[in-house]
Amino acid sequence: MRNIIKATVALTAMLASAPAIAAWEPTKPVEIVVAAGAGGASDQMARMMQAAIQKNNLMKQPMVVSLKGGASGAEALMYMKSSEGRC
Repeated sequence: MRNIIKATVALTAMLASAPAIAAWEPTKPVEIVVAAGAGGASDQMARMMQAAIQKNNLMKQPMVVSLKGGASGAEALMYMKSSEGRC
């Protein structure tokens, strides 16, 4: 019973926020930052997502995959932290 209540609350919150999410549209190219090196599973998954989004015209803006491997993800974190506010 408790799980049903939790699921109902989560579904209600998700449905209530759907119009706001649907109305958001980026004005600049979207950058997917991958905290791994080239050729790995994370890189391949990001590129598959990029291709699927562009093939189905889900976004008007282009998507760019940036690979920031090294330091167990710290390089990607510092890159994202330094790019704060560019959206």
